[in-house]
Amino acid sequence: MMSTLLKQGVAASVAALLTLGQAYAADLAAPKVMPVEAQAPTPLIGFSFGSRYQTDYNFRGISQSNRQGSYQTFFEAQYFNNFAYTGFATYQTRLPTRPDMEFDLVAGIRPTFDKFAFDFGVIYYFYPNETQLFAAPGVPFTTKNTDC
Repeated sequence: MMSTLLKQGVAASVAALLTLGQAYAADLAAPKVMPVEAQAPTPLIGFSFGSRYQTDYNFRGISQSNRQGSYQTFFEAQYFNNFAYTGFATYQTRLPTRPDMEFDLVAGIRPTFDKFAFDFGVIYYFYPNETQLFAAPGVPFTTKNTDC
């Protein structure tokens, strides 16, 4: 009885190995370039958006969230096959000037030359409802908007 079970187990193992060897032949590499008739037309406008949670929002080594978590969202619109873009991002902050959040506006272009891709853009940091801090009476320690 034991030898019958052993024979059946060996036969099943050999059959499985032979079957797996044939499955590898089906995993041939797909063509790298799609045929022209299968390619979708490039859209005039594309969109990208998302959100994340960061355990400590740091900028240049300084915690912008007082070493606490920070929720962050972004939205971007790309134009002319991702050549130009505009967008915004929001970040939860806990700064001494007590702004409601950080609101970033971005715009730029992404030209490509053969295998080289570039990203030239501008960014504006805005902190809504930020308070001004004073070091001494009448001497401002911070500007109203810290990115000025």
